[in-house]
Amino acid sequence: MNAPRPLPRILLALCALALIITAWWQVLSLEDGILERQVIRDGVPVTLVLPAKRSGPIPGVVVAHGFAGSGRLMQTWALALADAGMAVALPDLSGHGANRKPLDWWNDPDQFRRDVQSALTELAQQPEVDTGRLALLGHSLGAGAVIAAAREAQPPVQAVVAVSPGPAEVNATHPPNLLLMAGALEGPFRAAAESLLQEAGGEGGRMEQGTARDLFIVPGSEHVGVLFSARSHDASVDWLTRVFGLDPPAGAPPSPLLWWVLHLVAVVVLWRALAPLVADPDRRRIDADEATRQGRNQRPLVRAAIASAAATLGLFGIGLGIHLDGIGGIVVGPQFALWLALAGGVWMLLGTRPPLPQWRDLVWGLALLAALVLAFGALGALLWIPWWPPLHRLPYLPVLALLILPWAVALATALQGRGGWRGLGTGLGIALITLVGMGLAAAVVEGMQFLFIVLPLLPAMLALPLLLSRPVQRPWADGIALAGFLGWTLAAMFPLV
Repeated sequence: MNAPRPLPRILLALCALALIITAWWQVLSLEDGILERQVIRDGVPVTLVLPAKRSGPIPGVVVAHGFAGSGRLMQTWALALADAGMAVALPDLSGHGANRKPLDWWNDPDQFRRDVQSALTELAQQPEVDTGRLALLGHSLGAGAVIAAAREAQPPVQAVVAVSPGPAEVNATHPPNLLLMAGALEGPFRAAAESLLQEAGGEGGRMEQGTARDLFIVPGSEHVGVLFSARSHDASVDWLTRVFGLDPPAGAPPSPLLWWVLHLVAVVVLWRALAPLVADPDRRRIDADEATRQGRNQRPLVRAAIASAAATLGLFGIGLGIHLDGIGGIVVGPQFALWLALAGGVWMLLGTRPPLPQWRDLVWGLALLAALVLAFGALGALLWIPWWPPLHRLPYLPVLALLILPWAVALATALQGRGGWRGLGTGLGIALITLVGMGLAAAVVEGMQFLFIVLPLLPAMLALPLLLSRPVQRPWADGIALAGFLGWTLAAMFPLV
């Protein structure tokens, strides 16, 4: 096999490195116009985001995240509000992010309302904030929390923005100046927003009396995309600037999330340019030929489909005897990882067995995981994802990663020797099979229903590790990196109970 030509790859790597540096510089420069403070109020971690340039007291907004989110998830929304001249408080609700309080909404449905009130109390005590101009904004679970908190909020709030809401108690005067919002592609939440609008008296009302009501449908957005849509941000800024009597901003800057996307692409290009210079192409060819001779990578879609069906049936059976919702102290994540463990075990029993691991697999696996962390999490931690788990979440990471490892290794084995469009088609087919199988599990296993919302993200979550693994094609190394990446994401994201 021909050795890769080093000079073009080095030049491509230098271009990718320049883009990575530019992305970091652009994101870090956002801090030039923003002040951030980290505080804890009543056990609730709160990030305060304030515009550095201001004249006199400014309005304040508490922005509450949804289920499996965090204050960091709402960072780009907070930046849009701060750019319009508002102070923002981003709480981590109970069980989420860095909040050590367990999620207990079954026994204490009022806990999220109290978390929002704690953030509002902290925001109102900031010397820069005008306590006569306060508002609440929430997404999904957070939408219900801010609607509930607005009823007896202290200090009182002048407006509420409810994004992707569920059922809630509203009327013609509560909450004040209500803007409802939902993505055009999130059917149940859009229907709930439309129903709430009617319960609240329909469009219209007067802002000076607190009775204004409106509904904004965000084009082309689903439940997660609505969080990062410029249309969502602009609609909330327009509503709140009118409520607070602020001048509308001259023009919203481009979303900083674009720099994260470019950074991710650049890291992939950097890795794909340099990894082949270190990897052994002859070993890849020999390993792929051996995998084909032994049948380890044969019929990948058929085997993946059988494994997927078996995992769904197996998890359903386990759920009949064991209460899986919240097992191990974390919600949804263990069921997700257990499904992959069952699927991976069956997949290997069907013949998709990797070769014996070597020490180099561990080295390559850790290098791949480091590249994944750099591409996805390092810059993302500044913009939208709580990528660095607090200490109390770290014990979940190795357990979840070990559960995922059999499936991840089986996937890498199935793709061994498949390059180009053939490898892409096989990878997409396996991702679709996994999506369907896990969707069926979410429909029948108690406590997994939330996966319906995030499952569309799974192909993208798989695409990044697969793109990085192609120059290496060592099943154990690729599996270690993929399992670590998914386990890390689950440990950082899902609520603790």
